[in-house]
Amino acid sequence: MEKVNSEEIFETLPIPKAVKEMALPTIFSQIIILIYNMADTFYLGRTNNPYMVAGASLILPVFNICLSLATAACCI
Repeated sequence: MEKVNSEEIFETLPIPKAVKEMALPTIFSQIIILIYNMADTFYLGRTNNPYMVAGASLILPVFNICLSLATAACCI
């Protein structure tokens, strides 16, 4: 399968289809990360240790920033 960059997608496809093609993988990955974080918080919450739950909650924005930077670097 030939790799197509984002410029080619927006140059050749209609705008709604191009946005859908670019947005669906991003939305899917964010849903997977959300489910993963909810599972972590659930199991950490069962330990009755508020520091572990707080650590899992505080690392999510850092993880999202790292994922965004990796995705941006991949797509450029």
